[in-house]
Amino acid sequence: MDLVQTVDTGRRTPVRMSLAWAATAGQRARGLLFSPPAQGSLALFPCRDVHTFGMRRAIDVAFVDARGMVVESHRCVRPLHRMRNRRAVIVVERISRADEPWFKEGDRLALTVCEQKDSEKKKEEERR
Repeated sequence: MDLVQTVDTGRRTPVRMSLAWAATAGQRARGLLFSPPAQGSLALFPCRDVHTFGMRRAIDVAFVDARGMVVESHRCVRPLHRMRNRRAVIVVERISRADEPWFKEGDRLALTVCEQKDSEKKKEEERR
């Protein structure tokens, strides 16, 4: 998973967060299932359908279209739910945190890929 920085440009004060990129089928299927609560957000691509089966915690979910527009957003989605949006090409999810801002429908996202440091790449490879 590559580190990505996302900037929400749909608001006066940009929301910045770092997130991991899940682009393989295995990474997308695993999603946040075994992630610690403190992990950041995860961008799943290509993706338009997510579920919370097997999750122990609620998650926040944002469906993003090909133009970078948030077309649907959910907070605190409990386990045992499935959601999909036909217009989405990316889904951003995180363990639900009420004290931090989250995307709203109509927000536009700008994604900037950041290169991982060598030490982070080695740790990622060791985890595989």
